[in-house]
Amino acid sequence: MMNAEKKGSMSITRRDLLKAGGAIGAGLAMAPVILGEAAKAASKDLNIAFIGVGTQGRVLLTNALKIPNLRFVAVCDIWPYNQGYAVRLLKKYQHVANPYVDYQEMLAKEKDLDAVLIASPDWVHAEQAIACMKAGKHVYSEKEMSNDVSLAKQMVKTSQETKKLLQIGHQRRSNPRYQLACDFFRAKKACGLPVFVSAHWNRPKRLDAAWPQGQELDEATLKKFGYDTMERFRNWRRYKKFSGGLLADIGSHQIDIFNWFLKSSPKTVMASGGLDFYEGQDWFDNVDAIFEWDYEWEGKKRVIRGFYQTLTSSSHGGYAETFIGSEGSIIISEMATTGGIRREQEAPEADWEKAMPKPKVGAEAPAAAPAAAPAAAPAAGTAAAPAAKTADAKADEEIKVGHSVPQPGRYYPPINTVPPFDKSEHLPHIENFIAAIREGAALNCPGEVGYDTAVTVLKANDAVAQAKRLEYAPDEFKA
Repeated sequence: MMNAEKKGSMSITRRDLLKAGGAIGAGLAMAPVILGEAAKAASKDLNIAFIGVGTQGRVLLTNALKIPNLRFVAVCDIWPYNQGYAVRLLKKYQHVANPYVDYQEMLAKEKDLDAVLIASPDWVHAEQAIACMKAGKHVYSEKEMSNDVSLAKQMVKTSQETKKLLQIGHQRRSNPRYQLACDFFRAKKACGLPVFVSAHWNRPKRLDAAWPQGQELDEATLKKFGYDTMERFRNWRRYKKFSGGLLADIGSHQIDIFNWFLKSSPKTVMASGGLDFYEGQDWFDNVDAIFEWDYEWEGKKRVIRGFYQTLTSSSHGGYAETFIGSEGSIIISEMATTGGIRREQEAPEADWEKAMPKPKVGAEAPAAAPAAAPAAAPAAGTAAAPAAKTADAKADEEIKVGHSVPQPGRYYPPINTVPPFDKSEHLPHIENFIAAIREGAALNCPGEVGYDTAVTVLKANDAVAQAKRLEYAPDEFKA
């Protein structure tokens, strides 16, 4: 995390956060002091249970442990190995959690639960979340809500009918850096007229999810919970029965950012993908998708196109989201040192720029010099004198804000808060959920928002399968 006090850093204060259009929940998540009645509400112990404590469930658990006045009273996982790990970890922090294999038994016995955090495989999110809300519990469910749109819709309807909170795990929505980036994009119009958006998430070659010898689930248990082999249980993301594939698993995090910043659901999608690198799995190992959104700008409706790309065979480029406009661009990522704001060279200085540290100024890469005759080899035992660096070369070295070759313009460093945002990526989103229970804070990603994203990505899967451009009907996004 970069230090916001260093020269050239972007000075964003809490006042900026509270003014930001996308920061409705940020003040609650970041407030250092809560006074009066709110303090009493914040001190109330809440009884929390977990369903699914594998890789992602442990992320939620270790983050939730940082929030005061939570009591973790139950852990549910069909695999005793995961279950035992979570129970032992909680015990180290003086939480006595009852272990369960069946979530229905847990709901029947744990009468005093306030909320349940769900991080089981995608295909059972809806079933479990609906049961928890009907039992009177608030729910934080990891995305994707379901790999079936109709079940995702049922989750939203159950939340509305039971009046129980449903937070979906698109954690960037609670990240103060993303909330500020949204404010720069929308309110400050740092990009000018938006013309294009893009994102990518590339991963290195996969490793099979293994398991300790002797810790396999028996065949009867696997069958009872819908799995036919231990391999499919451990690597469920690769199979269509259990997940929505790459677009749901990682793409939905970033495609959700498109919908959020643009305040719009897409109107079309066309996509291509395939199983081109691996063997023995159902889902594509790479996907490229192009979306179109209607966007209102100064009273006129325009079309914005966006590109999304993901690979599972190379980590080249990592992951980031880019918003490009007529006057500049924003690059943002959960990697805090990636990205920044670039203003076009001819863009007028905006009011918000006047309060910023002096930007670094980019220049066109110098034209290639004509080829010269080969120089004579230096005499043995001597070293050729290094060439002096030109001003352009020095500028090229200094300006590294998500660009390998600087373009003309004014460059500002990655967006951060003052003091710098130094929490893990998931903690603010869980804090927002807890603040909503205790204090009535607005959820940053309620079920209706998560449903919008689920519709977006699951239809993109259809576009790959059908190899054609598909249109979204506005009613599709209404839960």
